[in-house]
Amino acid sequence: MNRPYTTTSAPARRATPVAFDHPAQPGGWLSVASAAGRAGVHPRTVKNWIKKGYLPATRLPSPMGKGHLRIRLGDLDALVARGALQ
Repeated sequence: MNRPYTTTSAPARRATPVAFDHPAQPGGWLSVASAAGRAGVHPRTVKNWIKKGYLPATRLPSPMGKGHLRIRLGDLDALVARGALQ
């Protein structure tokens, strides 16, 4: 008897999100997209700032070593306040 493809394991659950993207939190962390929205630029621009060393960022841990980037809110605000990078 041929059966349609079925999985026996339960579907994967998403982890409960942590407050990385909570911009109202003092000293909070932002994703690249959130930082771009806050600065009024394209996310690629934020990545270029990180690559050139204008904006410090950290990566979340991942098995491949390429976790999501996170930017400290205060670092982004200081960069935007300088106003030289638009």
